[in-house]
Amino acid sequence: MFRDDLDVKPERNWRGEAGLKLPFYRRGWFSALVALAILAVVAAFGVYSTVMAPMRKDAEKFDLEELKKLESASIIYDRNGDEMSRLYVLNRTPVPITDVPQHFIDALVAQEDSRFFKHDGVDYIGLTRAMWLNFRAGEVTQGASTITQQLARQTFKLLEKSYKRKILEAFLAQRVEKHFSKSEILELYLNRIFFGANFYGVQAAARGYFGKDVKELTIEESATIVGLIKSPNNIQPVKHPQRALKERNYVLDRMVIEGTLTHEDAEKLKSKPLITAPQSTDPRLSYVFDAVRREVVDLVGEDRASIGGFRIYTSIDQDLQKAAEDAVTKRMAEVEKRPGYEHQTFAQFRAIMTDYRARLKRGEIDPATPKPMPEYLQSAALMIDNKDGSVLAMVGGRDFGDSQFNRATDGVRSVGTAFTPLVYAAAFSSQGLYPGTKVDDAPLDNRRVMIGGLTGILGEWGAEVANPKWSQAPMSSREALVQGRNSATIRLGERVGVPMVKQVAQKAGITSELRDYPSTFLGASEARLSEMCLAYSNFPTLGSRPQKLNLIQRITDSNDKAVFQIAESALQSVQSMDPIAAYQTHTCLVEALHRGTGSPAVSEYKLGEFVAGGKTGTHYEFKDVWFLGYTSGVTCGVWAGFDKMKTIYPGAFSNRIVLPVWTDMINASTTRFVPVEIAPPQVAERVEICQRSGMRATDYCYEKIKGANGVEKSVRSTYFEYLRPGTPLDGFCTMHTGDGLPKEMDQFRYQSPLSGIESTPLIADAAKWTHIEPVRMQALTVIGEDPYNAEQAIPRARPVNDDGSPIRKAIPVDAVETRDEGPVLKLAPPPPMKIDL
Repeated sequence: MFRDDLDVKPERNWRGEAGLKLPFYRRGWFSALVALAILAVVAAFGVYSTVMAPMRKDAEKFDLEELKKLESASIIYDRNGDEMSRLYVLNRTPVPITDVPQHFIDALVAQEDSRFFKHDGVDYIGLTRAMWLNFRAGEVTQGASTITQQLARQTFKLLEKSYKRKILEAFLAQRVEKHFSKSEILELYLNRIFFGANFYGVQAAARGYFGKDVKELTIEESATIVGLIKSPNNIQPVKHPQRALKERNYVLDRMVIEGTLTHEDAEKLKSKPLITAPQSTDPRLSYVFDAVRREVVDLVGEDRASIGGFRIYTSIDQDLQKAAEDAVTKRMAEVEKRPGYEHQTFAQFRAIMTDYRARLKRGEIDPATPKPMPEYLQSAALMIDNKDGSVLAMVGGRDFGDSQFNRATDGVRSVGTAFTPLVYAAAFSSQGLYPGTKVDDAPLDNRRVMIGGLTGILGEWGAEVANPKWSQAPMSSREALVQGRNSATIRLGERVGVPMVKQVAQKAGITSELRDYPSTFLGASEARLSEMCLAYSNFPTLGSRPQKLNLIQRITDSNDKAVFQIAESALQSVQSMDPIAAYQTHTCLVEALHRGTGSPAVSEYKLGEFVAGGKTGTHYEFKDVWFLGYTSGVTCGVWAGFDKMKTIYPGAFSNRIVLPVWTDMINASTTRFVPVEIAPPQVAERVEICQRSGMRATDYCYEKIKGANGVEKSVRSTYFEYLRPGTPLDGFCTMHTGDGLPKEMDQFRYQSPLSGIESTPLIADAAKWTHIEPVRMQALTVIGEDPYNAEQAIPRARPVNDDGSPIRKAIPVDAVETRDEGPVLKLAPPPPMKIDL
């Protein structure tokens, strides 16, 4: 009935005869698909084995404890080891996640990682989308990094832009998710990331941009800060308010999409202006602490500085620092009250800022309106140790909160006549020139100098007086420097030349470029206050100055291990000026301070009675005023002027503006650095000079001076000059010939024993003899046995009794004792010589 092998007959249809229908797994396309899948698996395994597996192993090598190592506060110590302040080197103040408002977290998640609370460290959906978009673009345009990945990247500095880095970052993020909770990751992230303008962490950003703690931020303020994350410096609201406003509104829209903010609320918030507070700084910061912070970053690097916890030992003297800050504050306020001062005052700017904040808060002005900049008179002060260049006190401006620009170290301004001591030092370094060298003091055509114009007469503002007068006669170089005579200074500078002056100034410590014109003699070139202090430190040290200024002496980490130690070689001084020239300039600067342009320091500002020298510096049109001076232990400089250069007021001489600040600072320094006499170089020759003639002094160099009681007396009118051996002098004084000779000098006059009539002095005073130079004794005139038994000076100490009488010494018995009461042999004077003319 049944057949074992039935023939299957093909079926027919309208298309014709049809073959048998094979199963799909026996079809060709399925085989090709399976082969492709197997190939893909093999390829994936190969990629995993050669790329992914090594990346996973590399991810295991990172120490996750590094995530917790946020910057801790560093302690700053003064030169005595006393704590001055605690601050964060990178302006970071960590806060717990409990201080961060929920709406800030909502804004952060909506903007940076919408699936943060769902993924294991990697957002695979976002990653797939980013890979597709990058493939279409042909370059990496989308990151798709989660908050966890960003934390890993910033902590371990994974900054390479490549897929290999992304894979490593993903594996590392998965490790982080296994070891830390979501709240811990958020806290680590928000305290670490950079928000622009030197703000690290969310607390620093909240304080800097809105003047409040992070827990006080509103929704729109939180959205503003979150909007900065992708490009902090390009979006920060202070510099780019419109960009920041656009990003803020985008974050608010993202919160609506994520369901953490209603559309209505978002629209209301988007309509609000972007109002930022004036950027505030850490209240513990000042110019000196900011300088310390910056130097720490330079010395240890930003990566290491971000850890913090350092002990920073500085050269600052806290008492001198306070004295400097108080002096600048007090004396600049006094200047603003003087007649003729018509500029913005410090108090007026405070009122302007108060009004600005109030109007911003009320919405009366555009939030993009720049913050008012201070236009009040600024000042800077610096004091250094002459021995090693240690900075003892530093003031970079009147208020660090108003302006963080450090005018003591970074300000480059025309130094005015404070530069002239370097001109004189260059002259005194030349053979044959010394403080007694005569220079003309007469009006000078300004075409030779070209300060302030090409025509006219050179101004004498360097004399620091309202109505200067030219002497119209030669004066000594010493007097020209003491009295600040500009025309005389120019003439002396021309004798040595601009190249010589520039060479001396640069070796002295001025690194700023100096102009190749005669105007450089009067300080037309610009320099920093720090450079000028270094240059002036040559004068009390005989030309041996510190190599450079130093502020930080030592840095140790939290384990007290030295991170930085200043080298002993860096504290050694260098010989940068001729010792004799430096000392000669010093003696002139001592007089300039006490009886010259700086004399108000003694007469009005109560400078103490100690050895000090200094020089005023007033630039053309009273735009920059300086005073530089020193004692044996310290050098101090003060500057004042406006950030936008303009005249302080007509007649604003430096001895009225900055000299009081310098005097206050120097007086404060004498308890720690007791001034002592500055000894001349041993090779210098000590020569007595007549003040009136400028020539070598004689026994007759006296002047009649009438005292307060009306009694006239003779006063020695000489001083001592220390000269380079071989310096040519003009001979002996011919201006004093006996007039005004004191009574005790009468014994040197000659009286004839025959006539009893007093004759002329031993030195001829008749007009016809004045051209003859007196013959001076070079040695003893009696050699061998002295028949007159004249007493000779003994250059050694002689023993005396308590009452001052000399101690008698033993005399040999066979010696003949000389008796004072014995007869005295009187010899007649030799007969006068007869000279036929």
